[in-house]
Amino acid sequence: MNKKYILMAMVAGCALLTTSCSSMSNYNKVSADKVGYGAQAFPATVVAARSVTIETSSTAKNVGTGVGAVLGAGAGQMLGGGSGRIVSAAGFGVLGALAGRYITDAAGNTQGQSITVKIDGTNQLYSVVQPVSEQVGYIPVGAHGIYYHGTNNSRFEPDGMY
Repeated sequence: MNKKYILMAMVAGCALLTTSCSSMSNYNKVSADKVGYGAQAFPATVVAARSVTIETSSTAKNVGTGVGAVLGAGAGQMLGGGSGRIVSAAGFGVLGALAGRYITDAAGNTQGQSITVKIDGTNQLYSVVQPVSEQVGYIPVGAHGIYYHGTNNSRFEPDGMY
């Protein structure tokens, strides 16, 4: 295989690994699959909050592992000669897979919060895990706001966000 094409594939793979990761949430952005979904909205107060790490999805980890394996094998193939080329490609492919998984996992983990809210005027408690917002940061116990409760999408937004 032409070394120029292998190098181009490696650069494209590195770009894919670095652009597929995000570290903080932005409440002003909504994914396309959430458009049109409704949620009940309740005034609520935070009664418990703790910091959590939201791990990278298994799909992203698998993509990172695969891209790393391909990049590693391509690099190993360029270094080896004769029958050693296969051994080199296999060894570097394994190392690339490990590196790709590690990079995707480390870059994709997001800081989050597990928040428990009490709906105003009731004894109802709801708990939600959500990413830490760029606009708000960590939400403290005692914060008042709106708890949005949907089938597959719940969140708490403190007063004064907008």
